[in-house]
Amino acid sequence: MITVNGTEDCVQCKRATVLLDKEQVPYEYIDLDLEKNQAKLAALRAAGFQQAPVIETPTERFTGFDPDRIKKAAAEVRQSLMTTAPELTSPQLSTG
Repeated sequence: MITVNGTEDCVQCKRATVLLDKEQVPYEYIDLDLEKNQAKLAALRAAGFQQAPVIETPTERFTGFDPDRIKKAAAEVRQSLMTTAPELTSPQLSTG
């Protein structure tokens, strides 16, 4: 799963979510301006992140709009979804 931690007035945050929509992968958007997300904002700041968006992927966390890293993360998510999807089988017909 990819998480985009951003703010409503952040152009880079919007660009990141537009790219993820184009890549057609699931992601979570956390609005750091909301009161309920202030603990998350504090944790990101404590980890050294000072600008939005902070993008969390299955393998890394980075800040800013970086199309190459976002596309790489989207590919990783697509791959993990393909390998963890349950195998669908057809019902077997009785021949007797």
